[in-house]
Amino acid sequence: MKKIVITGGLGYIGTELCLLYSGYSWFYDITVIDSRFISERVNQLRKWGIKFIEADILDEKTLKNIISDADIIYHLAGITDVAYVKNDKLNNEDEIIKVGIEGTRNIINLSKDEVKIVFPSSHVVYEGYKETLNLINETKEVKPVLTYSKSKYKSEVDLINSKKNYVILRLASVHGYSLDTMRIGIMPNLFSKLSSQNKQIKLFGGGKQLKCLVNIKDVSRAFMFCGEELKIKNEIFHVCNENFTVKEVALICQKFSENLNLIETDDEIPNLGYSLDGEKLKRFGFEYRYGIENSIKGMISNWSEINIRKELEYTYKGKDNYTDERGEISNYELTEPINLIGHITSKPGSVRANHFHPIQEQKCLLLKGEYISITKDLLDEDSEIESLVIKEGDLSVIKPNVAHTMVFTQESIFLNLVRGEREHKNYGITHTIPYTLVDEKFKKELLEDYVCNCKICGSNNITPLLKLGKLPLANNLISKKSETYDTYLLEVNYCNDCFNCQLSYHVDPKLMFDHYLYRSSTAKKFIEHFDKAAKKYIKEYKLDENSLIVDIGSNDGIGIRYFNDKNINIIGVEPAKNLAELSNSNGIRTINSYFNDTVTDKILNDNGNADLVLASNVFAHSNDLLSIAKNAIRLLKDDGVFIIEFQYFIDNLKHGDFDNIYHEHYNYWNIHSLRVFFDKLGYPISKVERIDTHGGSIRAYINKNKKIDDKSVKIILSEEKQFGINNFNKLNQYAEDIIRKRKEALIKINNFKKEGKKIIGYGAPAKATTLLNFFRINSNHIDYIIEDNPLKVNKIIPGTGIKIISKKELNIIPNIVIVFAWNFYDSIVENNKSLIENGAKFISIKELVG
Repeated sequence: MKKIVITGGLGYIGTELCLLYSGYSWFYDITVIDSRFISERVNQLRKWGIKFIEADILDEKTLKNIISDADIIYHLAGITDVAYVKNDKLNNEDEIIKVGIEGTRNIINLSKDEVKIVFPSSHVVYEGYKETLNLINETKEVKPVLTYSKSKYKSEVDLINSKKNYVILRLASVHGYSLDTMRIGIMPNLFSKLSSQNKQIKLFGGGKQLKCLVNIKDVSRAFMFCGEELKIKNEIFHVCNENFTVKEVALICQKFSENLNLIETDDEIPNLGYSLDGEKLKRFGFEYRYGIENSIKGMISNWSEINIRKELEYTYKGKDNYTDERGEISNYELTEPINLIGHITSKPGSVRANHFHPIQEQKCLLLKGEYISITKDLLDEDSEIESLVIKEGDLSVIKPNVAHTMVFTQESIFLNLVRGEREHKNYGITHTIPYTLVDEKFKKELLEDYVCNCKICGSNNITPLLKLGKLPLANNLISKKSETYDTYLLEVNYCNDCFNCQLSYHVDPKLMFDHYLYRSSTAKKFIEHFDKAAKKYIKEYKLDENSLIVDIGSNDGIGIRYFNDKNINIIGVEPAKNLAELSNSNGIRTINSYFNDTVTDKILNDNGNADLVLASNVFAHSNDLLSIAKNAIRLLKDDGVFIIEFQYFIDNLKHGDFDNIYHEHYNYWNIHSLRVFFDKLGYPISKVERIDTHGGSIRAYINKNKKIDDKSVKIILSEEKQFGINNFNKLNQYAEDIIRKRKEALIKINNFKKEGKKIIGYGAPAKATTLLNFFRINSNHIDYIIEDNPLKVNKIIPGTGIKIISKKELNIIPNIVIVFAWNFYDSIVENNKSLIENGAKFISIKELVG
């Protein structure tokens, strides 16, 4: 077995040389000697199977035991903290001479005759030339001046005279990224460091000094090449790949650090430098592979500030993929080294983790299957629970001190990539701490009602857009503060393929709609809106007493009341029993049911086909959109029209509104995604109109058999593209703005409280539940909320403790009235002039948060 000894093996060159030899350590007997003990490097050598001995090369007894039978000695040990010019005063010249010269002699004298000694000399042996020499080759006479270069040359002479098989490598300035800190002062490394720290570079003498350069990886390769190549005996080589002026190196740095400031000075430089010819080594078969530009780019990149991703958890897939007939290779770059890989299988419905890691990232590469990841930031007491769908091929990265749980929806296999150690059956003090984030109830909810794919196009390419945590149901108000209530994930995911926005979790509609507290008719603005729409439809579609209008999700009958008054046949379909009963008692024919196959059959059997099917502000309220759309079209006459109104999510994104996001709204529409939905059904959108309800809405027309190419559709599609609906990075600013608004709102309200102001709210729409809970505004901030809808009076908004009262119960004049029903702000102000005249200041919640 060949025996190899590397002295100074923990240093700049030695570390890279040991890396090369790690591939041979199972076959060779390799020993590293170093007077230093660097924990991480020693640990790595042990794992490679390379021996390590902490020893000084001046310790002859110890050295002899190690090197006496060595076949190759790479003698790298020496003092590297040396003077570069005569004026440098380091007071270590005696040590340089002793270690450099005596250490080399020990290597020569204590090794066997047949040994091969590979020794690093330096280009500085030519430093004595006053004139600039270009492409110096190995035959040029040396002229050392300083102690370091003299000691190097003396060792060269000793090796040549030793009659041992030697190889002397005169190294150019060695540059490149390394874990070693001792060579940062070398010019390219120093310039790269200054560039990464946004500091200026001074070019003494204008930077005209010439420098010979070589990358650290090529240096280690050259050592191994010369040591292993049998034909190389008793040779001197210049190891140099490139020659540049100092200024040229600085300009390369400036390419990768645009704001780098270069300053040329008149300071004296020791000489104009020289260049080396590295061709001789190439003639023996060596190939240089690493240039100065990539070296500098790598160092600046590694040392510069990076934008750390803010998400508690994020995923990415492999990049630089290579595909051929055999398959595909994907590459995943990790942020830190790993020392353990867990291969883990999981059955559908199983749960893993429910813990956190205090000191390291969690990294999981999903090889097969799918799971829902639930996370919570433990360092922020106000943090929300978040979710993320992990798909096959995703590498998931979770920050330290983030509790996380994996709920598996499919048979799955993943790799757990760990930097650390396992303790006490996977739990312990430093690695993994138990934290129950998902209990049995939460697990059941996720497995039954979590949505892992786009509901519109079926794609699994979905990305979280907005995470509001676990919130109570918006319209399920409670009767007293002590009453319990459930919370559910409220998050909007974005489809990168069709641009649809949808909730990640679908609450059972029966929990929300069987008994419903929202009444459309309490707002005069809505009455006017629907009456105006009805008049428009009557005129446009020539509706009369022979016509039939069906309204899906008819609420209290507001959308078809006007038709009824004009003796046009109407049928409302309303799942809330209380609202259906109210509508029927007011003479508006209403079926108490969800709109489904059975109801459609009943209407067809009893009434025939409809001229219009309306779905106003309810098309987002279903987790079974396909059934609604198919039945609506089935219900229509051949020339009938399906007309839907919905809140336009583009307007929400533009204005930073989020409070109309609640569990009742499963989908958040734009025309791109709506078009995909109806195109799949074979019934394209005929026409679109903008309407001003809910802070910005759209009315879309779908004709059953009449194909209409209305330019309104093309116009709005173009506007959406221009806005950036297909650019997730732009949309992501929306979520960041909402977090900012939460902070601003709390600051302003707390300032009002400090000033002793009495604050109340006005309007308790569903959107108020979302906003108040997410903003963490509660009864400590707001005394109560006035509401005009009698169904909500004397209720409490869950999660806030804020009571809802009627206006007649108001017995004081408040200082501040925050209007949460901001889409009715003008009419609310108009109806409360007496309060304003008595000193109350009305503020829209939108105005409060900017």
